[in-house]
Amino acid sequence: MAKPPLTEEDGIDGDLVRSALILFPALLAFLMLPSCNKQPGTLVQVQQVRSGNHVLTLLNDTGAVKQHSNKFTLEIRDAESSALANVTSVQIQATMRMPGMAPMFGNVSSPRQTEPGRYEFDADFSMAGQWSFLVTFDPNGRAQLNINAQ
Repeated sequence: MAKPPLTEEDGIDGDLVRSALILFPALLAFLMLPSCNKQPGTLVQVQQVRSGNHVLTLLNDTGAVKQHSNKFTLEIRDAESSALANVTSVQIQATMRMPGMAPMFGNVSSPRQTEPGRYEFDADFSMAGQWSFLVTFDPNGRAQLNINAQ
């Protein structure tokens, strides 16, 4: 046999239940608000180095590098004008020096040019620690970016 609905005689305050049902979604939305503050597509600088007439900036969503899978954006700019530089033949290699052993290589995808001077790539670091990106580009450009995967 089904029980009748709860009433105030059962010790349940109907107004309190209605208030909780109204306030709970508002509280949940308020608690989720900080995660929505970040604008989509906003990138944070991981590291920046100068190489000859160019400035290379490594960016990602958080500014932190983690062990395993990472998505990066590399910007190559003219050092004087700060305009994105239309360089060619961009290649990226990741290595970790291992004392007394051969270096370890990270898995780095081929850079995808999204616009002149801006490249996206994925990198996977099998170990946490100090990694170096060697970036080579347009006939003699070369730069090293040192990062710490955590």
